[in-house]
Amino acid sequence: MTKTRERRVKFFGPQYDAFVFNTQFGAAVAGVQSGKTFLGAHWAGKKITEFPDKNGIIIAPTYKILQQATLKKFFEIFPELRRYYKEQKGEINLPTGGTVFIRSADNPLGIEGITAHWAWVDEGGMTSVLTWTVVRSRVSMTGGQILITTTPYNMGWLYQDFYLRWLNKQDASLSFFTWRSIDNPYFSQEFYDAEKQRLRSEEFARRYEGRFEKMTGLVYDLPKELEVAPLDVLIKTEARIMGVDWGYRNPASISVLYFRDNEWFIADEWKQAEQTTAEIIQVINNKLTEHKITHVFPDPAEPDRIEECRRAGVPVMATNKDLQGGISFIQQLIREKRFRVCNNCVETLAEMSMYHYPEPEEGKTEKDEPEKFNDHLMDAMRYAIYSFKSSLKVPTKQSQSPVLPYYADRDVPF
Repeated sequence: MTKTRERRVKFFGPQYDAFVFNTQFGAAVAGVQSGKTFLGAHWAGKKITEFPDKNGIIIAPTYKILQQATLKKFFEIFPELRRYYKEQKGEINLPTGGTVFIRSADNPLGIEGITAHWAWVDEGGMTSVLTWTVVRSRVSMTGGQILITTTPYNMGWLYQDFYLRWLNKQDASLSFFTWRSIDNPYFSQEFYDAEKQRLRSEEFARRYEGRFEKMTGLVYDLPKELEVAPLDVLIKTEARIMGVDWGYRNPASISVLYFRDNEWFIADEWKQAEQTTAEIIQVINNKLTEHKITHVFPDPAEPDRIEECRRAGVPVMATNKDLQGGISFIQQLIREKRFRVCNNCVETLAEMSMYHYPEPEEGKTEKDEPEKFNDHLMDAMRYAIYSFKSSLKVPTKQSQSPVLPYYADRDVPF
């Protein structure tokens, strides 16, 4: 952009209010096709004009959404900037001296190291709490603004840490704006009314009214009462195990589970992208020591990594990867109130609030498998809990207590 070009943009009520918000952090949470990405792209353009020689960040939850929706809309509005976009580097090198960093939130730590004067997070409700923590830190030195544009996908960090804090006036740095899809003058009233008749009320409220509601079709619909305070690592337990989901581009994930009084607890977690096998094994060993874990159940799809674990002294066990069986078992534990999640495991709670079955499509057979998105801790905890269950020996008449088959060659630390 060699010179500033005047633009005239017509916003409707709450869309305009979000465009000119003056707190440090703003969230526009609205229905689908309501002009959220349109707003965000224009807001990013405004910040480029305000800080032509400074850095900004544009973030979307996945690389696919980034390319097919967020950047597509941005370059439709600012086609003159496309020539400065270096896709391999993930940068728009502005001719005025500034840089707009383009990042996917499936690797939140890829945002680290940037000092920014502004950031736009598109579809922020799909991102993790780690993304929110990291992007906030990127504007900490400059006092720059962050705008989130999104549909309310779940009751996760955006609801708990942003909306409720704004609603209860607990944080003056927050602004919140919401509107319905139909508030967009170009949205079809006929389609809006038809969807209202077709969808469950909670789904319609989330999708078209911009209201926070629990996602329908959740695999694990965890009641609030099953979220508990963190456990003391010194408490007496009957078993302590770990599940590992490998990754690199997608985050590697670790789930630590305690078993006591016939109940399972998700006691600790770890989730991070772009970690080498050696770095993941180091984290595994740290967790082994911290929690006195005796059984580790990794994704069996990568035998070379499993062998490295064995050579590093990790007590690796055979993993049962039965998806439907593992899900059914955990669902049963939740129904029986024998499965709890410690509230320090924020990434686990966030994944559970979005881990869902695909919506049924007319004329197609319903799938019995959840959507494959942001499910790494869900896999890790399932590997551990279902594999451990499968490893228990059936009690005999002489012994009414299950015998755990692997304890003989490792001291039990409980």
